[in-house]
Amino acid sequence: MLFKRISRATAETVFLVAKNVSGSTITAGYSVVFDVGASVDGVRVTQGSAADLGAYAGVADQDIANDAYGLLQVYGYRAAVYIKHGADSSTYSAGSGLDPTAALWSLAPATVATGDKQFAFLCEDLTDSGNTSSAYVANFKGFIRAL
Repeated sequence: MLFKRISRATAETVFLVAKNVSGSTITAGYSVVFDVGASVDGVRVTQGSAADLGAYAGVADQDIANDAYGLLQVYGYRAAVYIKHGADSSTYSAGSGLDPTAALWSLAPATVATGDKQFAFLCEDLTDSGNTSSAYVANFKGFIRAL
């Protein structure tokens, strides 16, 4: 893990090194999970599926090519995180919890307040745009806490 030196001027962030085994490039801002397949090693990451969302790893800091290593942000404020939201014109306030989503490279506002771990939260208000797509994904400010 890479811990930034303490600074009063910028928010604290924590990163880890991971290997992309998804079969495609992981774009900066995408959320990923640890690979829980046959070759588990705690370094391999991929796109989340319904079965492995609890293995959330963090958000790609920069693009990571397939079979390459790159940095994932696992803690701290991030100005651009891919967040999925729907077409129902719902509004989510800053501070709303975020959970990883299956088959998308994003986080999504938690629909129910539960005792389950929420791996991030919004740092700005989000209003669904009424887009007809149920998988509308855009960059928003968030705080990651995947540790």
